[in-house]
Amino acid sequence: MFLLALPLAFAAPPPSRPSSPRSPRVAALVREAEAALDRLDIALARDLWAQIYDLERSTVGICQLGQLDRRLGRWVDAAEELTRCVQEMRPPATPQERRLHDTRHADLAATRRQVAELRVFAPAGAAPVLVDGRLVDETGRIYVEPGPHEVTAVLPDGRKARSTVRVAAGKSRAAVLSPEPASLHPIAPPPVVRAGAPAQPAAPSSPWLLYAGSAASGAFLVSGVVLHIVASLEDSSLRTEMCKADWEETEAARRAMLAIDVKQHISTAALVAGSALGAATLVVALLPSGTQVRASAGGAEVRFSW
Repeated sequence: MFLLALPLAFAAPPPSRPSSPRSPRVAALVREAEAALDRLDIALARDLWAQIYDLERSTVGICQLGQLDRRLGRWVDAAEELTRCVQEMRPPATPQERRLHDTRHADLAATRRQVAELRVFAPAGAAPVLVDGRLVDETGRIYVEPGPHEVTAVLPDGRKARSTVRVAAGKSRAAVLSPEPASLHPIAPPPVVRAGAPAQPAAPSSPWLLYAGSAASGAFLVSGVVLHIVASLEDSSLRTEMCKADWEETEAARRAMLAIDVKQHISTAALVAGSALGAATLVVALLPSGTQVRASAGGAEVRFSW
């Protein structure tokens, strides 16, 4: 027995990492959460771990919340919590910690395939940024449910900048916020004509205005169509690369996705501007100068004239 005990006596003890002791309240909540997990009461276990995390903000707590939200199908919350879990985990020092480290990264990758990501590009000074009315931190990843989303922000002058983006599960899209136009100046009233004064003949529309409007409208429409085709081809090529087995998300790929999204937004804006300019040119060409349009509602009258 003495000879068998010699190797144990001289063996170096395994390295251990100091851990701060838990408070009695936290220890009791941990026991209740573990008992709820043994009973497969995932909702109760999640609520108990939320209380634990409020009392003691630890990496273990945020990792447990991410795992429980993942089992409950709360994918957006799980993605945010597992992202923080992976960021806060210390580098593994033992095989057991390495397995846990790899498992957390695999869980995060699987969860991100169930949600969508938004990257918000807001004008300078725009705050706060809301996604579907929910306050978000636009400096990091914004996880959302797949589908359409409205992103808004408030500019320093009180105007709003907004954008509507549709994004699929496992994909990432950029939301470029466009500010609302500034308020229009009031239109001066038409000059008063004395009773009995001869009516002045309406001046014909200027031909150069029609030619310039038509040319500008055509330029916007052509550039919008060309830019949309280019963005579609680049998007198709990038998706083909993403489907390859050895594809990895790099900074160059993220910049390429951002460039494609910006081109699509610019092409849409060019098409809308060309259509609006063409419609305005058509109105000016068909209606004679001096025509007035009146619209009244609730006792208020708005008059447009040209």
